[in-house]
Amino acid sequence: MIEMLGTHTGPYQLIGHTYKISMSDFCKQCLEWTQTYGPVLTLHLGPMKLVVVNKIDVALEVLVKKSTDFANRIVTPSVRVFTEGGKDIAFSNYTPTWKLHRKMSSKALRQLMQGPALEQRIHNAMVTVFAEMDKIVGKPFEPAEYITFAVGNILMGLCFGGSIEFGDNEVNFIIKAEDELLEKISFVPEDIFPPLEYLFKSKAFKLFEDFTQTILALIKKRYSAELATYKPGVQRHLADHLILARQEAEKEEDPEVLASLTETHITQTLADIFFAGIDTSRLTLRFAILHMIANPKIQQKVQQEIDRVVGQDRLPCLSDRPDLAYTEAVLHESMRLSTVAPTGVFHNTLCDTSIGDYKLPKGTPVAINHWALHHDPEAWDDVDAFIPKRFLDEDGKLGPKPKSWLPFSAGKRVCLGEFVAKPELHLLFACLMQRYTWDMEEGKTPDIAPIASMFAMYPKAQDVVIKRRF
Repeated sequence: MIEMLGTHTGPYQLIGHTYKISMSDFCKQCLEWTQTYGPVLTLHLGPMKLVVVNKIDVALEVLVKKSTDFANRIVTPSVRVFTEGGKDIAFSNYTPTWKLHRKMSSKALRQLMQGPALEQRIHNAMVTVFAEMDKIVGKPFEPAEYITFAVGNILMGLCFGGSIEFGDNEVNFIIKAEDELLEKISFVPEDIFPPLEYLFKSKAFKLFEDFTQTILALIKKRYSAELATYKPGVQRHLADHLILARQEAEKEEDPEVLASLTETHITQTLADIFFAGIDTSRLTLRFAILHMIANPKIQQKVQQEIDRVVGQDRLPCLSDRPDLAYTEAVLHESMRLSTVAPTGVFHNTLCDTSIGDYKLPKGTPVAINHWALHHDPEAWDDVDAFIPKRFLDEDGKLGPKPKSWLPFSAGKRVCLGEFVAKPELHLLFACLMQRYTWDMEEGKTPDIAPIASMFAMYPKAQDVVIKRRF
């Protein structure tokens, strides 16, 4: 039996261990509790028992060694609403339909990435952003709007094509609606007590339903417009590649499984890529900038590497990435210290299984504490220090990925967009570092401590100051 947190005091009926848990310090608490209860914890969150994995060896057992056993998801009421009944990739259960959906979507993304689309989108977005940021050089400003525009511009263009002007109403509306939703609700009570959905809907659940209906309508509208103008043999963006992937699947996949894959699955894929990509990327870049301000010598070293490899007469390119190892190591270290998706997406056991000697019945929710993996003093020397060289080999090149660094998870449920996110983040970060030196107003220091919950970590809003380097 897994050691139960609170064995001595026990969980209270209905509320479980919630009286012991601080949602803002959840991941840190779990790591601390491992010293007493071991690396695998069972927490009672209301009527739900949640298993939390806090060490890399057991995490890899869950994610890789027994990947299929843990490949299902928890389909809560809010997840069901947002995924239109489990028709996305990130939150849906591991079924033949999901496997085909994932295969098609991965193929479409890889075909898209074979061309110059990503680099062109990034460069176009940065040219637009630089024109706006140059107007405020030397003046205090909050960079979130500019970073969000750049990422939103890139992802909207990758998904649907076209170009977006700074302050675009549609992109701004989506981001503003999401941010307002997160400000108004910290959790949806129905996800802990599902019967509430049918007895008395909470205000949080109603807000979530309204948000979902509005945002998915925009995604479907854009997809319908691209579907109406689709031409075989001309792949303009991800929507086209998904249409093509489905057509190709008709020749080689099981007709019965293929029949279960609807147009809604395709629009849900686009929603997955857009929302997961924009949230993780914009938060990661904001944290990275704050880390550079807090570590000016490291910022200077990044800029020296970019000047040596790229120069100042052109923007960094994807082909420069192998020679910008220190820049990438800095980004990786920022992602380690500031883990924006601290528990990822919860898993659910597909069958009776085990973690080590601990037995888990089918249908057990399991969370990987990625924050704990990234802050485990047994896995990292000087764990709280910003040390990019952890990720470099003796020759100064990017070394093998450290075992306990898993921002994109691993195994069958590894992040679908990992091979898009990594080059995108690297190129955006390199562009921002190449053009500007980042600092705070005189007398101020950056506050890197996040606004944290069980599911996300956000940087605090704070003004920065930029100086043109050339």
